[in-house]
Amino acid sequence: MGTRKKVHAFVRVKPTDDFAHEMIKYGDDNKSIDIHLKKDIRRGVVNNQQTDWSFKLDGVLHNASQDLVYETVAKDVVAQALDGYNGNLVN
Repeated sequence: MGTRKKVHAFVRVKPTDDFAHEMIKYGDDNKSIDIHLKKDIRRGVVNNQQTDWSFKLDGVLHNASQDLVYETVAKDVVAQALDGYNGNLVN
């Protein structure tokens, strides 16, 4: 990530045996994620419920180990913090 002055956004999808394959799709570039929910039919005929979201990111870490997450996301921020720069990681 270097010392660029912009916000970086990553998504980590933790490993699970019960992954929602029908709801979450990853872009081929490994930098986008699409979420799709089925319409709630209990809301009736007129249903303006949003069912699709698409996010562009700096990276998608699917089934990534904690070590890979640290190397990709936190290593530079931690090193810069030790040099006196401000940094923020949100979990």
